[in-house]
Amino acid sequence: MPTRSTPRARRTRPIALASLRGFEAAARRLSFTAAAEELHLTQSSISRQVAALERQVGAALFVRKTRALELTAAGAALQRAVQQALASIDQCVGEIRGVGHARRVTLTTYASFASLWLVPRLAGFQRAHPDIEIRLDASDRVVDLRAEDVDLAIRWVPHERTPPGATLLVDDVVAPALSPRLLEQAAVHAPADLARWPLLDLDDSVAGARRLNWASWFAFAGAGVVAPRAGRLVFSFVDQAVQAAIRGQGVALVRSPFLQDCVASGDLVMPLPQLRMPAGFRHVLVVNPATARRAHVEAFVAWLHAQFQQAPRLAD
Repeated sequence: MPTRSTPRARRTRPIALASLRGFEAAARRLSFTAAAEELHLTQSSISRQVAALERQVGAALFVRKTRALELTAAGAALQRAVQQALASIDQCVGEIRGVGHARRVTLTTYASFASLWLVPRLAGFQRAHPDIEIRLDASDRVVDLRAEDVDLAIRWVPHERTPPGATLLVDDVVAPALSPRLLEQAAVHAPADLARWPLLDLDDSVAGARRLNWASWFAFAGAGVVAPRAGRLVFSFVDQAVQAAIRGQGVALVRSPFLQDCVASGDLVMPLPQLRMPAGFRHVLVVNPATARRAHVEAFVAWLHAQFQQAPRLAD
């Protein structure tokens, strides 16, 4: 006598959790090899973890191609849930580990921003929050905030390459600036007058240098091609060019937010204040979502935004 086929029973047994960390890394990096390097495992270990997890959930999580991985719909759904869960667990463990120890904010930013803008202001934060330790990584390398346990990143990026989820700190402008002692030597009536002093420039290898050099500014100012009559000094770092201008070694193109600080302090003056060129770049803040809600991280982020809001403004 024929019998009815019964539908396949749903899987109800909870999955093992051991493979979730490997799956999350592979889903985020879309590479078993990169995930293995991040977690200090072998590529075959990650592959076995993912295969075991697929058997447990009863669905493929990745489309495996020759040189790449793609998440399936099931994989993408599981990735969202796993990331949220692991972030919550990591935050809790971090808070537990932090009991009785210094609360620390880890920040990465590029060296010139650290030396010219951030470090001079940090004493104010430390006076208000003596129990919070600041760890500063002065580097502009690409940082995976989650994987490297870094709380914040301040980056200088073109408008069109603003990272997803980043918060705007300032849209940059750039303008010529020089020491007041130099300006006392001769008046500046037109852009070409600046060429009587050495023009301080950045090496073409520096990020943004080719878009923010003297040729670009003279063209913006309507002066055409201007030959430097006193020569050029070329630097590898922004803070070197700014410090050279403060010492009276020539005229620098100084950008936000350093321009505002240097003019407000009287270290530099803008001989042609109306000729401020939009830089096409901006400073942005990226926050690690895994640590964003920690009280000491929130305190530092609030302080940082307040510093930008209170920064000196350029007179028109």
